[in-house]
Amino acid sequence: MNAKNIQRVNEAIYILRNFIDLSAQLLPFLSELHYSKKVLTDADLEDKKNIIEVFETYSFDQETSRILMNSPILEKIQKSFTSIIDSKSSRDKSKRELLEFRKEHKKLMRSWTLIDAN
Repeated sequence: MNAKNIQRVNEAIYILRNFIDLSAQLLPFLSELHYSKKVLTDADLEDKKNIIEVFETYSFDQETSRILMNSPILEKIQKSFTSIIDSKSSRDKSKRELLEFRKEHKKLMRSWTLIDAN
C-alpha cells in the first residue's frame, strides 16, 4: 500500500471516529428529547430536527466500520437512531439499542486510547 492510500485510510478512520463520537453525544440527547420531555420548547424541537437531519444526511455503509475498525458500530448507531425515532418502537427497545451502542463505543474508545498512546 502506498503512502497516498495509507493517508486516505487514516483520513477515513479520523472522519469515522469523529462521527462515532458525535453520535455518542447526540443519540442520548435525542432519546431524552423524544422520551423524557413531555412538552418540547421551540429550541428543543429545533435541536431534535437538527439531530435527525445529521443522521439522515450521513450515509456510511455499515460495512465501513467493520473493515476499518473491526466493529459493528455503524450498525449499532443506525439501530439506535432508528429505534428512537420510530413511533412503533418502545422506549425499552430504544434504551437497549442505545445501551448496545454505548457498550461498543466504550470498547472502541479503550482501543483508541491504546492506539493513541503508541
